[in-house]
Amino acid sequence: MLARIARSVARRPWAVLLIWVGVAAALVLTTPRLREVATQDNSAFLSNDAPSVQGAFALARIWPEDDIGNTGALVFRRDGGLTPADEGFIRQEEAWLRSPDAPEGVRGTQSPYSRPELASVLRSTDGKVVILVIQFRRPPFTPETDAAVGAIRAHAAAGAPEGLETHLTGNAGVGADQSNAIDEAVRRTTLITILLVSAILLWVYRSPVTPLVPLLAVALALLVSQGIVALLADAGLKVSSLVETFMVVIVFGAGTDYCLFIVSRYKEELAGAKVPRDEGRRLLVGTMAIIGAVIASSAATVVVGFSSQGVAEFGLYRTTGPAMAIAVVITVAAGLTLVPAFLAVLGRWAFWPWRAVPEPTEPPATKLRPRAGRKAAA
Repeated sequence: MLARIARSVARRPWAVLLIWVGVAAALVLTTPRLREVATQDNSAFLSNDAPSVQGAFALARIWPEDDIGNTGALVFRRDGGLTPADEGFIRQEEAWLRSPDAPEGVRGTQSPYSRPELASVLRSTDGKVVILVIQFRRPPFTPETDAAVGAIRAHAAAGAPEGLETHLTGNAGVGADQSNAIDEAVRRTTLITILLVSAILLWVYRSPVTPLVPLLAVALALLVSQGIVALLADAGLKVSSLVETFMVVIVFGAGTDYCLFIVSRYKEELAGAKVPRDEGRRLLVGTMAIIGAVIASSAATVVVGFSSQGVAEFGLYRTTGPAMAIAVVITVAAGLTLVPAFLAVLGRWAFWPWRAVPEPTEPPATKLRPRAGRKAAA
């Protein structure tokens, strides 16, 4: 079967490339971002028997109108004590939050001005701090609440009198900060992974072209994986936002491995005298018939391992595992179709300049690996 797939890819490499690019582009343009539909609140993965969940149920029964979890605390502070101008600004902020101009996620507010009976708990005894409690329509960690938190912080900072400190904390503030941290982690992880993989591939192959094959293939596999998992999450599957970071590492790590097996074997088949394009594609089919089975079996063990997390009791593991299994399946599919399509189009140009890759008849470029092999075999 793998040889049949390889022959089909070798005959129509451009069609395979266009299909992968088209699917990736369609998913990027039509599906929501994974972080927007993933669950960032890890408490959502706890079972109903967890003590913290039972406590939340009890609070909801006792105070059904006070949604304690969906709140944030907008804190105003001045070291020398709040001035009349500060007090007026705080009143203006609350009036704005209660007006139609408020961010969409805001449901209501409580302050020493709107709820005088709460003044003893919302105003410090030394007059330096006032807390404005904000109720949100959606729970923390959701995109709507995160956007509202950002808008409130910006509005308060822009209009505050000089010397007045403003901080938005509480569940909503922590959730927004965690969302931003996760986004930054994904960006940083992606950048570092690409740089490290590129450096390793350049060092191994001494070619500016060869690294492009695994990088492009893995990038398309990542986009398709994220799009499909986002569709499943949007349909109701609970997926942790941490999956996005894990997916970058796993797809680039496993995908680059699969590509290296294929590229290295194909380079060995092409080594020596130049071969016609048709002969090169025949060699590519032989390469995939051998290496395809290797990477498919390797991926199968990883997929089984991740899928087994689907029976875990903790929901974070239960949904992270299957999502990662989907990503690995798509990655190995890219290895079996997209990588040989690139190689069929490029041929020997995939290893330009060819002399950068030592021929089998040439002495090794370094003595380190032969020496290590002799030591291990001794």
